[in-house]
Amino acid sequence: MKKPLPIREDGAILVPREVVEDIFGKAREAVLHVRSGCLVLSPVYVDIESGQIPGLLEGYFKFQHLDRILERSFAREAEESVQFEGDLSVLSLSDVLLFLSASKKTGMLEMQGEDRWGLFFENGSLVYAAGEDARFGLAAHLLRRLFVTEQDLAEGLQARKDDEGMLESLFHVSGLNRDEFLAEWVKSVESVIFHVFTLPAGRFRFHNGKIKPPFSLALSMTTTNYVMEAARRIDEWARLKDRLPNEDAVLKLVEDVTASTQLTLEEEQILSQVDGERSVGEVLTRAKVGDLEGRKAVVSLLAAGLIKTRSAAAGKGPEKVLPEEEKARLRPRIDAYNNVFSTIYQALKVEVGTKTEAILSAFFKGLEPGASILSGLNLDEQGMLPVDAVLSGLADEQAEEREERMVRDLNELLYFQLFAVKNTLGPEMEAGIVEMARTLLHQT
Repeated sequence: MKKPLPIREDGAILVPREVVEDIFGKAREAVLHVRSGCLVLSPVYVDIESGQIPGLLEGYFKFQHLDRILERSFAREAEESVQFEGDLSVLSLSDVLLFLSASKKTGMLEMQGEDRWGLFFENGSLVYAAGEDARFGLAAHLLRRLFVTEQDLAEGLQARKDDEGMLESLFHVSGLNRDEFLAEWVKSVESVIFHVFTLPAGRFRFHNGKIKPPFSLALSMTTTNYVMEAARRIDEWARLKDRLPNEDAVLKLVEDVTASTQLTLEEEQILSQVDGERSVGEVLTRAKVGDLEGRKAVVSLLAAGLIKTRSAAAGKGPEKVLPEEEKARLRPRIDAYNNVFSTIYQALKVEVGTKTEAILSAFFKGLEPGASILSGLNLDEQGMLPVDAVLSGLADEQAEEREERMVRDLNELLYFQLFAVKNTLGPEMEAGIVEMARTLLHQT
């Protein structure tokens, strides 16, 4: 959509709110592109299933569609006979791929379930993957990675009325050089490979033949390594999915990162994009560290207490706070629990040293955002909870339910720590701490 906007006296351009919301949707930031005769603003956060984007992606996907590849770019054997077929519920995809790799097969493994997919091999090595869903195409990948804009895709389609030359058109609108473009194409194909490993069931059959250029790519790993990497991702995602907040949840910093804070490269990239306004989806898009790696970093930073979440709706208004008189009433109870937590922490540290942090922080890693007022928190160097953060977590609760919710969540942490004491220090030490806890907590 093109719309003329007046330039103000100070040289600024004021974009009406309704125009921003109509074009950008969830995005809060835009990329500025210079076009002939106009400036183009493109949203940083792209919803590939809204507006005219699905139609644009379908237009570019024609050359990548599995049927199109099989029709024009796959040379089947003259007298083809299916030599290998079966059910993925009986023989796993990993076993099928390892067999094709060991047998040095050249051809296509077709998988049919709710959707249809094809994996292409040359001498047992994976060289391409295709399906029937434009969301897994190269254009969608480049749009997500912000190498192209919706405007770029629209202009590229206007110059090409059929699917001939679509790959070259996509290359030109991307602004990448040949090597960079090829590297992104490989990444988009790898995303298809990893996706098919998540298929719950379906039939498979292998067709002998050879895929033609440009679809025979030099992928980055062997077939065996793709199988191993897929297994690792599935296992890691199973551990992450229950601890990852919704993509619309807004991320905010909880505390400053010091020079002594140990962060991975992915965690640093994620942290650099957290500003209290961007959602999880926006942060992941901007960080450009890979989907699984980025999500893993978000979960890790939440568990470490460096960031926290709030709903997107909450970000539109002032944060709720507890009345001062209620803080004064609840604070002694938290202090009493903290005295118990600190005692447990010190006792464990004498026995297991630096492993104490890993043992006790495991509790927080299992908390789903919103399910506990302790979600996103961790213990300090004395083994205590940050009191103000606990009180802040109660602000969204109904006034009559706050104390009950606080005691319940603090007790869950206490039960976890007592279990750790029993396993590490023995039942006698556990009994002593239980008695101390009863005394301290009964006084508040």
